[in-house]
Amino acid sequence: MARIIYETENSLEITELRAEVLSKRKCGEVLFEIQKIISEETLESSKNMTEILDLFVSQLGYSSLGLLWKEVNQEEAQKILSFVMTKDLAYSVPLMSLEEAENIIVKLFDFFPGYCKFFTNALFRNNYSGISAWDSITKATFDTGIIVVSHKRIGILWVKDED
Repeated sequence: MARIIYETENSLEITELRAEVLSKRKCGEVLFEIQKIISEETLESSKNMTEILDLFVSQLGYSSLGLLWKEVNQEEAQKILSFVMTKDLAYSVPLMSLEEAENIIVKLFDFFPGYCKFFTNALFRNNYSGISAWDSITKATFDTGIIVVSHKRIGILWVKDED
């Protein structure tokens, strides 16, 4: 088992993006965190990505998913984040414009240049305009989002909504 340490990053840019995310998605609860990864292995050589993901979410106080994590590509991750930022998960109530959400997503992905992996907990319908099944990491009725993993950082943009 590799030694993995997560260290909170408190740059002004991350703080500003967190504030923007929290101020624009006013429904439910948003989990936004970016941390440095200090590890003995590289992203490509990691044999157990679930270990990296589970350790990260458990250190944030959430449940691990083990083999239930679903890897998605960057385009799918962008669509998932657009959905969770623009609509309430329970009732699909509009929360912000697509343009505002896309601006946030671009800023988030700027913290993860180069090779990255993207993970979620859910299956989606209608070109990522609705959630059809999920494995919760929280105690909320609905929760989903994206975890981004690069060589140097791990980040989460996750929402939880109640029915």
